[in-house]
Amino acid sequence: MAASHAARRRSHAERRRRWPWAVAGSALVVLAVVAAAGLWQASGLIGDAVRAGQPDPVFPLVVSSVDAAGLRYSGSTGGRDDQGLMGIATTGGGYVQTADPVVSATGTSRTITGQVVAPPPEPGEAAALDAWYFPRDPRIGLGLEFEEVTYDAPGGPAPAWLVPGTSSTWVVFVHGRGATPAEGLRIAETVSGLGNPMLLVRYRDDARAPQGDGYAGFGADEWTDLEAAVRFALDGGAGRIVLASAGSGGSIVLAFLQNSPLADRIVGAFLDSPVTDLGRAVRLTADDLGMPAFVAGPALRVAAWRYGLDLEAADHVADAASLRTPILIVHGTADRTVPAAVSEEFAAAAPPGLVDLVLFDGAGHGLSWNSDPDRYRALLAGFLQQVAPG
Repeated sequence: MAASHAARRRSHAERRRRWPWAVAGSALVVLAVVAAAGLWQASGLIGDAVRAGQPDPVFPLVVSSVDAAGLRYSGSTGGRDDQGLMGIATTGGGYVQTADPVVSATGTSRTITGQVVAPPPEPGEAAALDAWYFPRDPRIGLGLEFEEVTYDAPGGPAPAWLVPGTSSTWVVFVHGRGATPAEGLRIAETVSGLGNPMLLVRYRDDARAPQGDGYAGFGADEWTDLEAAVRFALDGGAGRIVLASAGSGGSIVLAFLQNSPLADRIVGAFLDSPVTDLGRAVRLTADDLGMPAFVAGPALRVAAWRYGLDLEAADHVADAASLRTPILIVHGTADRTVPAAVSEEFAAAAPPGLVDLVLFDGAGHGLSWNSDPDRYRALLAGFLQQVAPG
C-alpha cells in the first residue's frame, strides 16, 4: 500500500513536470495556426495585387457642382493619388480634363483645363479620377486616327490599336496590370507628333485577348505575347522598334529583351514606373506599410506557391547586366506601389551608361506625366530622337 502511494506521488510529480511542456506545446501549436492564418491572409493580399485583367469600374466620388470655376466633388478617391493633370469620368459617360486639386472642408475642387466630353457631369452624379487624362477613344481624346488590329499571340488572336505614322520607327506600347491600351494615350500625343507609328497592345488575360491563369506573370510568360506584337510590327514595315510601357508592362518589356531572339531589333525602351523586381517591390511596399520583414518574406513565398508566381523570372535586376538596349526610366519619388528604389537598383545593376533614370519629385505611381507633362514630353521626344534619329 505504501508502495502504491509512493507510485501515485511519483506519477503526480511527473505530471507536474510535464504540464508546462504540454502547455508550451499547445501554445506553439496555437501560435503556428495563427501565424499560418496570418501568412495565408497576407499572401492573399499579394494575390489580389497581382491579379490580371481589367477590374470593373468603380466610381467612388460624387460631383458637388460644376461651373466656370471648375468641378467640385466629395468622397474617397479609392486609394488613387489626386495630383497633377487628371481626368474625371462619370457614370453617365462624360469626361472632364482637370488640373490643380484644391482641398477644402466641403470637398475637393479642380480647375477644368481641357476638353469636356458630353454628357457634362451633373451634381449628384458618381464619378472617378482617371490618371490617364484622355478619354478612351484616341479620336476623341487626341484627334488621332487609329485602326483596330489583331496580332497572332501564342494563345490566339490579340487585339491592339494601331496609330499610323510616317516614320519607319514604330513604338510598341505595353500597358500595366489592370490597365488597357488607353494608358498609353499620354505618350501617344508625343509619339504621333514625331511621326512614329504606334502599336498599343493587349495581351493575355486582357479583355478580348487570350485568357491565361488570371494572374500577372510580370514578364515570365507575357513576353511571348510582346514578341508576337513585335513580329506584327516588323511584318507591317517597321525598320526599327522602340518599346514603351507603364507599370508592370515594364517587366514584360525587360523579359522580352532578356529572352527573345527579336531583341536585337529593338533600338530603345522607355519605361514608366516599371516593376523591375516583383519580390523587391513587394518587400519595400510592405516595409512602407509597417509590415515586418519576417512576415512579408514568407507571405511572398506563400503567394508565389498559391498563385504560380515565378519570382526568379520576375527579378529583372538579376539579369540587368546582360542588357544591351538603351533604356530611359521615369519614376515618381512618391510611388508607394512600386517604390523608385527598385528602379534605382535596376539602373545600378545595368551596364554603365545604358540605363538613364529620371525621377519626378513628389509624383505617385504612374503620375510622372501628370505631375509635369512638359518635362515628360521633352524627355520622351529626346529619347526617341536619340535612339532612332531621322
